[in-house]
Amino acid sequence: MIEKLIAKSRITEVHGTSRTMNTAYESSGLTTDQFLTGIYEQLISKTTALGMAISRSHAESVAAEKDEVRDDKIRAVGYQLQGYLYSPEQAVRDAAAIAKQVFDKYGFAIIEETYVSESSHIISMLNDFAAPKVVEAITLLKGVSENIAALKAAQDDFETTRAKYAEEEAKHGTLTSATVLKKEVLNIINNDLVQFLRTGERFQPEIYGAFARTIAEIIDKNNEQVKKRSKKDKIENEVS
Repeated sequence: MIEKLIAKSRITEVHGTSRTMNTAYESSGLTTDQFLTGIYEQLISKTTALGMAISRSHAESVAAEKDEVRDDKIRAVGYQLQGYLYSPEQAVRDAAAIAKQVFDKYGFAIIEETYVSESSHIISMLNDFAAPKVVEAITLLKGVSENIAALKAAQDDFETTRAKYAEEEAKHGTLTSATVLKKEVLNIINNDLVQFLRTGERFQPEIYGAFARTIAEIIDKNNEQVKKRSKKDKIENEVS
């Protein structure tokens, strides 16, 4: 009997398994079957939507990574300026005080702010660092201008990534989340496709038998992977 797809499967696993099922259907010779056609019209549509939702989730995770980079650059500038305040040379200490005053206007706290607020403050900080008096002071602080340039590059990179993400959100903002779509795909597979093929394999094996076995194999491969992961997690939890 065909097993159902394990509900604990990851979102990407459900998506990949469903795509494989769709490919199998296309080469099954059953694409004109009225019952399977109705099921697969929904499954293909939801699988496509799930793939798009996964892409959007990936874009957001990339943005988070870019944000971490610019946070590190903010720390680099702040700590470097703080170090120069203890230089044995008075001229360097004075120059550091000028530049540090600019940094302290915004401070390390902007790292904890929302993406939009942090971007606004970084841009303002960079503009303040570009003031003639500050630029002159920074020339006495080896490496600071490079760190400021690195912060600007990180900010530009973050904004480019966020712009791409926002564009995708604008296009697909009304679409369902990946978590909800996963449940919908699971429902079609388990409660429509599997149930239909169980009946078809039993009463019309000459028509549905081969395709049912193919779908069963696809599901078994996924479920085996999920079970192995669950077993591994259980062992690790017991050890810890």
